[in-house]
Amino acid sequence: MAIHPLLANAVDFELRFCLEVLKLESFHLGYSHSEEEVIDSLAALRLAQASYTQTIVEWMPNGSITVLDVGCGIGDVDLALEKSGYVVHGLSPEQQHKQYFRNTHPESRFIQSGIESFMPTMRYDILLMSESNNYFSLQDGMSAIERCVKPGGHALISGFFRTSDNPLINSNMVYRSELEQECTRRGYRIIRSENMSHRIIPTLRFTEYLFRQYMLPTLRIVQDLMTGFSPTLRFLLGTVFKRMGAFLDTLEKWYDANLSEGFFRENMTYHTYLIQVQEKQ
Repeated sequence: MAIHPLLANAVDFELRFCLEVLKLESFHLGYSHSEEEVIDSLAALRLAQASYTQTIVEWMPNGSITVLDVGCGIGDVDLALEKSGYVVHGLSPEQQHKQYFRNTHPESRFIQSGIESFMPTMRYDILLMSESNNYFSLQDGMSAIERCVKPGGHALISGFFRTSDNPLINSNMVYRSELEQECTRRGYRIIRSENMSHRIIPTLRFTEYLFRQYMLPTLRIVQDLMTGFSPTLRFLLGTVFKRMGAFLDTLEKWYDANLSEGFFRENMTYHTYLIQVQEKQ
């Protein structure tokens, strides 16, 4: 799910907090067997994230070798794909992701680019959008499949879809029906589809807990430390303090919505699609 717009041009706080503070090895949700499963520790979260990664590998169609991972993040899914015999090009517009990207296959590499402007030098067997489909518009995503995938190749999309028009939802998030209609319009064939909502709910519960118990208090502490400066410095930085307070209030509302089990159940679904493009383009 896309980060809050207020952080879009700042240091990737979410990424560093997850990797450097929580010591996670992935930057995506985890999969559980059922929504009743309890994730109550970082160790359990890591296992759930590994289950998600393995599921992505298992969804890959037979006979495919080359993968373009759109929004690859730190490349943990790509590393798992490589170990299963795939050649992976990871695509991300974020320079800071490059330092975390771990590839073992000599033909695999990190490409710094957004999908909207990316012009491939080759066609891929599979285009993967692993929780990245809401970082850009539906049209940009579907056009990328047309540009980047071989005739007869596939796209694998796993992520959030809206079920309401609630204004707190990421504006790039679409209804499943919109994706399906766009596939039909472009001649793409949906060959497998599965609702994974029940599998991510335990992770949502735990990530909401982490946000409330760790991330938000950390930011509040920084704010409090800043207000402890001398009166002169507080006066000079008054505008900064006001903006930070408004920022934290907005951020809390945003994450309350996007990390809340209740909000998710009322306004979203989590789905995985395996799509095949036309044999001839």
